[in-house]
Amino acid sequence: MASKTVPAMNPWEVNALNYEFPQEGPFNVDGTVNSAGTWRRVQDPVIYPGLYAPSGIDIMSILFRVMGRPNPQVVLGPVDCSVALVVCDMGQADAPVVYVSESFSELTGYTAREVLGRNCRFLQAPPGHERSLDRKGTDKVASHRMRQAVCAGREIQIPVTNYKKYGQPFNNLLTIIPVPVDETGCRYCIGFLSEMD
Repeated sequence: MASKTVPAMNPWEVNALNYEFPQEGPFNVDGTVNSAGTWRRVQDPVIYPGLYAPSGIDIMSILFRVMGRPNPQVVLGPVDCSVALVVCDMGQADAPVVYVSESFSELTGYTAREVLGRNCRFLQAPPGHERSLDRKGTDKVASHRMRQAVCAGREIQIPVTNYKKYGQPFNNLLTIIPVPVDETGCRYCIGFLSEMD
């Protein structure tokens, strides 16, 4: 014989409902709506919008947009979570890095904390050295081609010499894919890094 009483909700369920359905008003532990109170955003460390995206960047949506772009100029092939990538916000001054994958950190030696807010140009010279005008011609040509592609909103795949955190150069097959403005008004450029032998 089944019980006709509604089981009480766990506190995390109450918090989830209060967060997800603010127009309904606060829910009580017994599942009823508390009409006397007002809804407030729950900042529960277990249930919050950034639970699976502590960076605040919805990288999966961005990657879906990259993979579903209508006229790809660069064929990426399969992309999974092991890819070294960087996301730059083109809507901000100097296009700062807003996200890096763990694989980016493993490849370059830089942590996300060291990279966020900087322009990716820092990878073009060893740490502590400013970019100089007497760099090899290929680096200047590559930098110019990347700048042109980014300004024009074009995709580009180009081999470049980049530098790891402790100054070691590495040959990087860099792919830059622009992601146009979305509903939040952001325009990103995604950089896929691949160390070449």
